[in-house]
Amino acid sequence: MKKSLVAGVLILGLAFTTGCATKEYVAKQIQPIEQRTKRVEQKVNSLDQRLSELEKKIAALSAKVNSMDVDALKSELNALKQEVAEAKEIAMRADQKADEALRKAESAIRRCEASLQKRLRK
Repeated sequence: MKKSLVAGVLILGLAFTTGCATKEYVAKQIQPIEQRTKRVEQKVNSLDQRLSELEKKIAALSAKVNSMDVDALKSELNALKQEVAEAKEIAMRADQKADEALRKAESAIRRCEASLQKRLRK
């Protein structure tokens, strides 16, 4: 009976010591997982912040677009186009008048030169 009692105690002792994981073993196994989890959490937080910033920018742009009166802008653009066309027409007329004035001035210079030549010959 002593032998069976000792054998039973030894078997129970071995079962308890080899069958359960120690705290150190569990800590070593969990540590890499905890590190990866922390890195993933940091990335998620970073992405969440970027997403929030982008949402704010989108909201600001959307507010700008909504506050713009597209029809008024089109009307303003058409008015500007008309003013540019009128300015172009005025510039073309001014160019024609300048050319005409230049021709008249050149003609007057030639007449003056011819008159001067006649006087010099006399």
